[in-house]
Amino acid sequence: MEWWIWAGFALGLFLLSIPVSWWLIKIAPRRAEGKGDWVSDNAEVTTSEVAGRSVTIRNVRDFTWRTSRDHDVRWSDETFDLDDLTGQYYIVEYIHKVRALAHTMLTFEFRDGRRLTCSFEVRRQQGQKFHPWTGLWRSFELIQIWGMERDVLFLRTNVRRNETYLFPCATLPHKREAMFLGLLARTNELAGKPEFYHTLTKSCTTALIREANRVTPGKVPFNLGALAPGYSIRPAMKYEIIQDLGGLERTKQLARIDILASELESPVGYSEAIRAEMKDHFTHPSS
Repeated sequence: MEWWIWAGFALGLFLLSIPVSWWLIKIAPRRAEGKGDWVSDNAEVTTSEVAGRSVTIRNVRDFTWRTSRDHDVRWSDETFDLDDLTGQYYIVEYIHKVRALAHTMLTFEFRDGRRLTCSFEVRRQQGQKFHPWTGLWRSFELIQIWGMERDVLFLRTNVRRNETYLFPCATLPHKREAMFLGLLARTNELAGKPEFYHTLTKSCTTALIREANRVTPGKVPFNLGALAPGYSIRPAMKYEIIQDLGGLERTKQLARIDILASELESPVGYSEAIRAEMKDHFTHPSS
């Protein structure tokens, strides 16, 4: 073999060794510790306790947002009866002009009118800003926020003014309950042993897919929507995660909530207002 081929091979190995060595020396030794000077909306860690059919969730976020910097801080302990769990929604919030980039969440609806949203997020320290690139290198810990819908979604639609969709799920009651309990178990895992966020392998969407596949193995096979959440709506309909309200475009039209929310000056009546367009077009599965 010619010498220059060997030289090229050696150079390739050397260049490959640089990022590998950087990862092993700089990134791999990092450990998630759950300690830091956290921003206010990431400050508390949620835990849960299940006793029979009763579930208590500690440190539920219920902020009142006026601007991203001006908000009333409130964390509460909330108790729910599993028999009162009546509905589930899948949320897609577009966070960038690149349509692939979006944040996904779930909301659970209860008979007494409370809507509780679950959101896997990066846990930011003071001065930190999230970017998908930095999310690849153990720059952020993973936090699971449980918050009232009038906090978590109002922040997206009325403060950040992001294009946001609320899709009613096609989940049967026993699967809905299993998903809720599975996410609460994951909450306790993260509270007991902090983990790093990862843009591709441990993000908001992959975390939800993981729990959905625990409830129903193979329910959500690998697809583009897992890596690019902005494209997750079509596969969510295909795999019957969300309800088909008349085709993809009609479903998106009915599920879009940021335009309706923009008419509100406060979170009062928020959850009812954002459902105005879709409320007569679906029912939650009951059997």
